[in-house]
Amino acid sequence: MRVTKNQYSHEFKKQILKECQETGNVALVARRHEIATTTIHTWLKNNDKEVR
Repeated sequence: MRVTKNQYSHEFKKQILKECQETGNVALVARRHEIATTTIHTWLKNNDKEVR
């Protein structure tokens, strides 16, 4: 079985990260958009690196 990799736009990622900040709940946002929590945590980690 082959797993496909989803590619999300930069704007979509920004929207998701903003929702995570507003709600304070990554799991809730992940379920709402059907995205793995690990994906969002990776985006958060990468976003922190960009800010520094």
